[in-house]
Amino acid sequence: MEAMVGRMLTRVPSLVTSLFSVRSRILVPVFIIFLSFGAPAFSQGGASTAQADLDQLVQSAQNIVRGQVVSATIEPHPQFPNLQTVVITLSVTRVLKGAAGSTLTFRQFQLDSRDATSLAGYKGAGEVLLFLNPVSQYGLTNTVGLEQGRFRVVPDGKGNRYVINGRGNMGLFSQVPAKATARGIAFSPQVRAMLANSNGKASLESFEEAVRTLAGTPR
Repeated sequence: MEAMVGRMLTRVPSLVTSLFSVRSRILVPVFIIFLSFGAPAFSQGGASTAQADLDQLVQSAQNIVRGQVVSATIEPHPQFPNLQTVVITLSVTRVLKGAAGSTLTFRQFQLDSRDATSLAGYKGAGEVLLFLNPVSQYGLTNTVGLEQGRFRVVPDGKGNRYVINGRGNMGLFSQVPAKATARGIAFSPQVRAMLANSNGKASLESFEEAVRTLAGTPR
């Protein structure tokens, strides 16, 4: 029995090699999908996503920007025509982390067939605040935590503006005060009051101040 098991194990590398050579056209797009998310990996559409707090969003994002959605279109990937992507263009109002010009265009993988209708949440979104992962070698990126790193900016009719993500900001601030204290980061009273709310819309001004503080970005 042990000899038979040993012979089977010695065949594993050759079997794996054969699988990759036969299925390479399928596997390459799959690897591109994973590369488009950065780390940690998240899923999109109807699938569940790992919970991320504001500090995780800030630390994982390469660029954090606020702006108006100019366009969102579905296009094939330029290198892999069978791979559908969503191309989003923003008119940038403010850069909270990283570097971006007055216009920012990025491409993300179309994971869900419903993206054709909603254009991955950007159709008619208006003003948004995005936490963007680094762009992969295939030109793909996405918001950190997917719907968690994509915020709509909403007014209240009284001149105040708020931000809320695809999860209603649920769990967004729960661990942030403790993490900030451990790193010697001090927040203003306004930010501390915002962080005390477990979910629901957050003041845009206080939110952006918290992001800049966590990112170490000067005003």
